[in-house]
Amino acid sequence: MTPDHTSRTETVDCDGMIVLVVVGMTALRQSYDGGLSGVQFTESAGLAGLLAEGVSPTLVLSPLAGPGFDAVTIAQTLQAAGYRGVYYATTRPLPDPDMVKREVARVAPDVIFDLLLPQDMARLMRSARG
Repeated sequence: MTPDHTSRTETVDCDGMIVLVVVGMTALRQSYDGGLSGVQFTESAGLAGLLAEGVSPTLVLSPLAGPGFDAVTIAQTLQAAGYRGVYYATTRPLPDPDMVKREVARVAPDVIFDLLLPQDMARLMRSARG
């Protein structure tokens, strides 16, 4: 974990929701530059530190995989921090999405996990904007 992870966390408002987005979601980050409060972007290495500091997200978003992390490692971090909320990983269609869901459920049984396809992500972002 980087010692100064808060300097790389941006807050961008989802009407009381706190959405924690693991960096790698460039399109989402660009669409909210200067936008909503309640959305925080962090590097995967800063996730555990933010949770330890008391950030309590309503929902966590990340790519299925990125530099130095994948959905399993993010889920393990969330589980270890006592997170009991929703975690979505964005991905293209997969040949066996249930395999990914089973593996995440195995390492993080208390985390509510699902995969988001691009069209699902678009709907989620439209609903967040109101």
